[in-house]
Amino acid sequence: MGKPWVICASNRGWHVRDLERAFAARGAACVVAPFAGLAGGPGGLDPVFDGAAGVLVRTIPGGTLEQVVLRMDLLHLALESGMRVMNSPRALEGCVDKFLTTARLGRAGIPVPETVACQTAQQGLEAFDRLGGDVVFKPLFGSEGRGMLRVTDRETAWRVSTTLERLGAVLYAQAFVRHPGWDLRVFTLGGRVLAAMTRHSASDWRTNVALGGEARPATAPAEAVELALRSAAVMGAEMAGVDLLTDPQGKWWVIEVNAVPGWRGLTEATGQDIALAIVDHALGGRS
Repeated sequence: MGKPWVICASNRGWHVRDLERAFAARGAACVVAPFAGLAGGPGGLDPVFDGAAGVLVRTIPGGTLEQVVLRMDLLHLALESGMRVMNSPRALEGCVDKFLTTARLGRAGIPVPETVACQTAQQGLEAFDRLGGDVVFKPLFGSEGRGMLRVTDRETAWRVSTTLERLGAVLYAQAFVRHPGWDLRVFTLGGRVLAAMTRHSASDWRTNVALGGEARPATAPAEAVELALRSAAVMGAEMAGVDLLTDPQGKWWVIEVNAVPGWRGLTEATGQDIALAIVDHALGGRS
């Protein structure tokens, strides 16, 4: 079966089992290595990486600063050892940080909502005013729409900003993009679009499937395809889930680039075998 691939994850959830199925379907070996159990030795790398063909990062679990740094250190060392790491630690570090993602995309000329990242309540209130009084406060690190709060009045903006400052959190504020009740998720792999879906919500401005949004298969418009591929390239993400919104004027905005995208909803919506496509790409083929 050749050298095994290491799947780094937090547990053997649905996505990991789907990858195991796909590797088995291609006659390739894989082993699951929980991030929480990884360790470094005199040579730097955990023994699980010895003789591995590559590393496929499925999840990035939370932890203390030291724990997260160690996990990224091990991925960097694996890459420096000549091992293929998908996605690269640089891509992971960039995409998991919402501010860094937005800044890099904006500097590359990709349309992103106007954003302010600051550290004090006063700055947060000033950002609320500057961003038009309809703002989404987001955790700097987070996924699936959790922890986001849309604020449309100044008193609430002050309370949110004050609370975040007291917690020692970064205040990440983004102008709300008025959208038609759905967003577009484009799944990119190796410089091409693998699949796309729209996510709809009738009762929440957040459209994430994890929060009850309905996934529907979609063909991404040419402009959205170009933006998704450019965004993944800017972030150095070999595999990415790029989220886009269209405003009332029809302009597309890139909201997020996820370097550890899920595909359960996408698989159910489109009928495509996303896991098999990922494995084929990892093994050097195309699907």
